[in-house]
Amino acid sequence: MVSSKSKNIFIIPARSGSKGIKNKNTKLISGIEMFVWSIIHAKFLSNKNDLIIVTSDSKKYLQIAEKWGATPFLRSPELSGDKVFTEPVMLDVLKEIEAPANDKVILLQPTSPLRSKKTLNIIKGHLNKNVNSLLTVKHTYQFEWEKKQSFGIPLYNKRPRRQDMRGSFIENGSVYMNSVDNFFMNNNRVDKKAILVSSSEIESIEADNIEELEIIKSLSGKFNKQWKKEVIGNKKINTLVLDIDGVFASNIKKTNSNERNYSTQDSNALTNFIKSGGNVFLISSEKEIHSQKLFKKIGIKNFKFNSSNKLADVKKYLDGMKINYENVCFVGNDIQDLECIKFFNCSATPIDSNPKVKMESKIQLEAEGGNGAVLEMLRLLKL
Repeated sequence: MVSSKSKNIFIIPARSGSKGIKNKNTKLISGIEMFVWSIIHAKFLSNKNDLIIVTSDSKKYLQIAEKWGATPFLRSPELSGDKVFTEPVMLDVLKEIEAPANDKVILLQPTSPLRSKKTLNIIKGHLNKNVNSLLTVKHTYQFEWEKKQSFGIPLYNKRPRRQDMRGSFIENGSVYMNSVDNFFMNNNRVDKKAILVSSSEIESIEADNIEELEIIKSLSGKFNKQWKKEVIGNKKINTLVLDIDGVFASNIKKTNSNERNYSTQDSNALTNFIKSGGNVFLISSEKEIHSQKLFKKIGIKNFKFNSSNKLADVKKYLDGMKINYENVCFVGNDIQDLECIKFFNCSATPIDSNPKVKMESKIQLEAEGGNGAVLEMLRLLKL
């Protein structure tokens, strides 16, 4: 056991020079750089005095890390090659910060961006109990064989029933924890005696090749809904930019109707937001929307129709109003909104949005467009 006064040091290694997948660690997963998910997860695990450190050879990566609340650590060129093991990188950090022996060092691999709150809560419980070492594993029940010359030989004498198998535990490469003194003694991310924390099949997918990366992208939208509040964090949003069709109003393309339906709860939520000092800007690629009386009744004074370049038009409005882009949340649903979804740090899509747009969105809402999506977004933002 380590002292109760110890703190946790979270280390996230994010090298820029990946050969298999170029700039792998900054590939967007649900609209967020892949290594940033490990920062979000480390924040969830951390206590007040803990350290979250991103070590990288890229100043750009470190700027992103700092923006998300992590401590940047620029590693040396000697530790930036593709043949360097993770342990020397961790050792470099621990020596530089003069980590006390009774602290705990937790490694979060950025190539495992799918971690559930259920699994992390189990890890958090172990951290609070001051265990010496742990790692995440996948519990598998498989019939193992080995190859000898040109033949396969089973590693069992009598084929067991699957339900009778004890199974085996395989490292999934997601989370490792060791005490600092054990790390210095053994130069290993995990001790020989460690707590095993079982993770699901989805959580055990690592982005080591293009195929796995695409699987992670396809699963991330639904899986990462649990992290909506953490993604928003403490963002000081004072401006909401909304597409009209499919967000504030029902999607007329899907309903095959010329009439747009607006939710009373969405309208009331926007009225209260504007009365409290918030800004709302509506934008549409449609030539004209005959709902301007409703907009004015709500208190919306700024809207743009017939937009052929939504990002340019939104920037023009924000610049004219001298609104910082960091204080903006954009909600869209269609391909025309994709540039804005990617550009703004706070972006969201209703549940019935275009799949490609949803994949790039930071937040996927539970409500449909025109039926509570705006209210849900404002509640998430606590506005």
